[in-house]
Amino acid sequence: MKRTLLLTVCSVALALGVHAQDDARSKAIVDKLVTKAKAWTSFEADFSSRLQNTKDKLDVKQEGTMKVKGKKFRLVLDKNTIINDGTTMYTYNKESNEVNLSDPSEMDQELDPSKLFSQYEKGYKSAFVEEKADAAGVMVQTIKLFPLDPSKKAFHTVIISVDKAKVEPKSIQVLYKDGNQVTYILKKFTANPELADALFAFDKTKFPGVEVNDMR
Repeated sequence: MKRTLLLTVCSVALALGVHAQDDARSKAIVDKLVTKAKAWTSFEADFSSRLQNTKDKLDVKQEGTMKVKGKKFRLVLDKNTIINDGTTMYTYNKESNEVNLSDPSEMDQELDPSKLFSQYEKGYKSAFVEEKADAAGVMVQTIKLFPLDPSKKAFHTVIISVDKAKVEPKSIQVLYKDGNQVTYILKKFTANPELADALFAFDKTKFPGVEVNDMR
C-alpha cells in the first residue's frame, strides 16, 4: 500500500546542493502552496498514479479519488479504500472483503492525504525547475524538494508541478532510494467542497460478511 499511495523528498545533486536552500523563487512557490492548502477546510481530487521501477521492470497504473475534510479523509485506489474518521483508520480490501483497523497516528506523515501539501512547510530545501504552459495552455511551475535529513526518508526527491494562477497542484512525483518512482497526476481538483461526514465513516452494514481485523 505504501508503494502505491499519497503523499515526498531527499538529496540533491552536488551542483544544486549549495544553492537549493537559497532558491527564493522555488521557496515562494512552496510558501504560496502551503499557505493556500492550510486555508482549505476540505478538498477532493480525482487522480491517476503510476509506480515504475526500470530495474525491476515494474510499471503499475491505477486510478483513484481522495476526499479530505480537516484531519479526516477517504482515499479510494483500485480495490482498496482507506478511511480515517479522526480516531480510527480503516483499510478495506474489496478482493478479500477484509478491513484492518489501525491508529491514524501510526501512519507516515508523507502518506497522509490531509497533510498532502502542508507537510512541505518545514524540513525541505527546494530548487526551481521551470515555468511553462502545458498542453491546455495553463502556466505551470515546477519545483524540486529535497529533505534536509535524507536518512529519515525512504525517498530522495519530490517534484511538484503547480498551476501558477490557481496555486493548486497539478502533479507530484516521488523518487525513492530503492529505484521506485511514483507519479500522481491530479486530473480534477476542487478546494473547499461540501463533504458529508458520512463519507468519513466505515459502515459495516454496507460490506456484508466483511472480516474485521483490529490491529490497534
